[in-house]
Parts: sequence; C-alpha cells; structure tokens
Amino acid sequence: MSRPLKIATWLEHYKGGGVERVAVRLAHDWMELGHQVAILASPVERQLRVDLPTDVEWVPHFGGRKTAAEAIGKVAPDIFFCPGNHYTSAAARIRLHLKDRSPPIVWKVSNDLARKDMSWPMQVANRVWVGQHHRFADRVVAMSRAMAEDAVARTGVPRERIDIIENPHLAVGGGPAALPLAPNYILGIGRLEPQKAWDVAIRAYAQADTGGRPLIIYGEGSERAKLTALIERLGLTGQVFLPGFVEGLEEVIERADLLLLTSRYEGRPNVVIEALSTGTPVVATESSVAMRELLVDPGSGRLLESREAKAVARGIEAVLASPRPAPTGKAADPLASAQAYIDTFRKAVDQRHGS
Repeated sequence: MSRPLKIATWLEHYKGGGVERVAVRLAHDWMELGHQVAILASPVERQLRVDLPTDVEWVPHFGGRKTAAEAIGKVAPDIFFCPGNHYTSAAARIRLHLKDRSPPIVWKVSNDLARKDMSWPMQVANRVWVGQHHRFADRVVAMSRAMAEDAVARTGVPRERIDIIENPHLAVGGGPAALPLAPNYILGIGRLEPQKAWDVAIRAYAQADTGGRPLIIYGEGSERAKLTALIERLGLTGQVFLPGFVEGLEEVIERADLLLLTSRYEGRPNVVIEALSTGTPVVATESSVAMRELLVDPGSGRLLESREAKAVARGIEAVLASPRPAPTGKAADPLASAQAYIDTFRKAVDQRHGS
C-alpha cells in the first residue's frame, strides 16, 4: 500500500469563489482518504479556517506570493497543489527560489487561458506569461478534454503531463436554502464581480419576454451597489433580486426554469454542471473552451457567442419556450475526483524521481 501524501496548497481568500470552494472540498476529501493537508493562508481568513477540517495543518502567517517559497520550505510537503490560474505566480516563485528542493507542483487550470476579455496589451502579456507555465508545473489538471488541448497549445506542457479530472460535486452546508417565493424564476449564481458580467444579464432580462418570471442572482461581491443602481435605473425593482451568498442551493437550482450565466471568462463552471444534472436548462456565454462540451446537446440550453444583451435576451426567450431537458445525473462516487488527484500527485512524485 502506498504511503500517505502530505499535500500543501495556498488559498489567498475565501469569498464564495468556485476555485476556493473546490479546494476546500478537496482538502476534506484528501484527508478522508488518509492523506495530510497543509493550507497556506492569510490569518484573517476566519471563514476559511471554520470550513476546513480541524486536523488540517494551518500556516497562518503566510504573506502571499513573496513568502511562498519560505513557507513551503518549512512545511516540506510531498506536493504543492496550485488550485487555479490566480495562484500560479506563487508556484513560479516556489520553483524559482527552492529549485531542486521544490516539491513537485501540480497546477489546476481553473479559468480560460486566452482571456479574450482583456485589453489587447494585457492579452499579449497574459499569453507570454501562460507560455512560461511549463517551466514550473510538473503536471497539469484540466477539467475537460478541450481544456487539456488548449493547455497544450498555450502553456507548452506536453499532453502526457496533463490529466483530465472533473471537479467534485460541491457539498452544501447549512441545510437547504429557502426556495424563492415565485413558483417560476430565472436563476443566476456567482460572485457579484466584473468577471460574471451580471450587468449584461440584468440588461438582457429587461429586454426579454420572461412571462413575469423574476431574475434571482445569488452571490456577493464588489459590484453590489453598481448592480443595485442598474436595477433601479431600468425599473426592475421587485423583478430582479440580489439575495447575497447563500449555501444549500441544490433545490433552488433544480426548480429554476433557467440558469443564466453571462461570464466574461470561466473554467468548467460547477453551477452549469449542477443545473444540467437536475434537468435545468442553461443560457450561457461562450466563456471558456469547456462550454461547448457542457452544452453540446441543443436541448440543454443555448451557448451564445455574443455577450450583447439583445442576444442573451433572445436566448432566454428561446429556452423558456423549449421543453425542459432530461437530467444528466450526478457522479456516483463522491471521492472519485479526490482520488484522481492523488493518482496525479503520485505521478508527479514519480516523475520528479525518474521512476
């Protein structure tokens, strides 16, 4: 039997984002499988500490990217897991400063690598940066085949060093959320941040014939005031609601008439997978290469090349007028994703030792 691994990861914040929620879920699952987990995080992230297993190794005085290598040197893990694109600069510092003493690094591609939402100069800079990832990532995890092929093309990492692992189904805490008062509604779930482009969703809702269905967007973030002002300006008070970040939304998703996602960029959104698993149709922008794989069946919803409000409104109307799709169902083994990561980690260790 293979010995347990010590896995270290870094979580900079915990504000309901998908990357961090998946990382916390994986930490739970890795420990359930008998492995050790060390979390490098800011000491002010109290919510993160609450949601982690009590026996996780907590590294509370981590100062960010600049002290990543020093912290990893003290923790001495078998693997450093880089949970998303936002965290790769820390991974690069670890490899640069520790060199041969660096643990193997496994990076999960969490969002679209092309970032077409950026200005042209920033796209060029991003392309150069992404093209350097083969220098410090021993192995890469992609959430779909299309994401794996895109990573090969953009990062220079050979295909044989990329494993395809779907995210675990995110367990919900705090019991089921209260269902909306309206029997029929359009649903949005995601942080109130520029990435999610909820302003487009609200403008599209204003233009669409929704049969009186309200739009309910669950999430919290820096754009709440801006979105609230937009709702008031468009005369949608009492029709568009922002209830905040809420756990336990599975039944809310299942009962929705439509899930709306207008993001500028994504990875392989868990909320879309959850919606399709319960038979809730989706209207989404083409925010990553994985979206075509998720919405391959026209009956499951609409994938929009345009993020213009008018195009989104027409997509909403078309889906509301169509039959509800059949549920795809959920994966049977709740630990399958975590075990697949352990297999990848062992490959990285063996790769480093030449075995």
